[in-house]
Order: sequence, then C-alpha cells, then structure tokens
Amino acid sequence: MAVSHAERRTTRRAAARKPPRRGLMRRAAAAVAGIVLAAAAVYAQQNLSMSFEQRTSYLTYKGRIGETVETKRFTVKVLSVTAAHAVDTTDYSNKVTKVATGNLFLLVDVSATSTREPMRLSELSPPLLLTADGRRYQPTDKVNAALTLFNKYIQPGFWSSGLLVFEVPKDAVPGAGLVFIPPNTPLVPDVYAPEAQIDLGLSGAAADRLISQAEDYHSLVSVSR
Repeated sequence: MAVSHAERRTTRRAAARKPPRRGLMRRAAAAVAGIVLAAAAVYAQQNLSMSFEQRTSYLTYKGRIGETVETKRFTVKVLSVTAAHAVDTTDYSNKVTKVATGNLFLLVDVSATSTREPMRLSELSPPLLLTADGRRYQPTDKVNAALTLFNKYIQPGFWSSGLLVFEVPKDAVPGAGLVFIPPNTPLVPDVYAPEAQIDLGLSGAAADRLISQAEDYHSLVSVSR
C-alpha cells in the first residue's frame, strides 16, 4: 500500500513530539551524581587525609604566656596556669560536688576578645592542650562548662576572662601549650580558620615546680560567683 507525502510528514511530526525516553534521563542523572560523588571524594582526600599540622600550621599564630596573640578573628592572652589535684563542679540543680583526679587538673586562665563579631567557644571544636610530644587533650568533662570560659560571650571591644580546665597526666605538663580554636561547625568545618598556639612556659624546672606546688583543692564555684 502506497504512503502519501502528507502521511510521512504527519508520522515524522508525531515522532518528534514523543518525550525523551526515561532511560536517557536516568543515565544523565546517574552521571551527574557520579560527578558530585567524585568531587566530594577528591575534597575529602585533599582535606581530611591531611594531618592536623598540615591543615593548620600556616594559619597558626604563636605566642607565649602573658603575651597578646592577635589573629584576624580574635585576640587571646593566657594570664596564668595553676594545677590542682581536685576541683569542684555543679550539676543541673546547682549542687556543688568535689571532683578528684589521679592525674592533674591544669587550670589555664584565659582572656580573649573578638575582632568583628561575638563568638562563644564550642565544645564540639574546643581549645586544646598540646603536649611536647604531640598529644592533644580537650577540656575535661568532669567540670560543668558553665564554670569556665565556655560560658562567656567573647565580643568585639571587650575582654572576657575565664578558666579552661584540662585533666592530664604529669608527664604531659613539660612543654605543654594551649591551642586556642574559635568556634566551628562539624557540618561545614572551616579548615582555614586561624588558631593561636601559646607556649605556657612550662620548661623542665617550671613544670616540676607547677607539679610539686599543685593545690590539693581548687574551688571553681567560688571563683565564678
């Protein structure tokens, strides 16, 4: 049976109006997803595989106890360091409890101000005590954060002071320093944020003196009130 030119044109127009096959759309979506996953893998390899020192050393501002260390985001100073075998804390009902340790509590008195906007230290990315051999200690969870610098807002133009309390073995004291880290988020970490690394002045003799003169008990509650 012969097919006229008009019928051929009608057939071609109908074919042109057909929607794209779903298989092509699925393959395109899979390709885009693959590109996104590949980019994420490259980012993770480049950033997460790098060591702590590699990711932050070029943004580390260094100083010593008593010195003002200024970064582009904040300014910080360590005023003093003391040690104790026991401290106190409070619970949700404000009940005071004495807390002892078989190690040492290092109490670092810190004062800080921010450059442009208020900030508050984060327990998810807190300041660290860095030992001479590279160990890093977070502030102890035996002390209510409300009694420490974590409870203070650090604002532009004003200095906020408070203690950071670390529980460490005695062999962590010689050569220890404070790494002061601004608040960060674990979802979108800012690996380019500045940090301040402060030498606490605990050389051999100074560390021995601090350990030997550690207080039997240091009240945090009476200081914070």
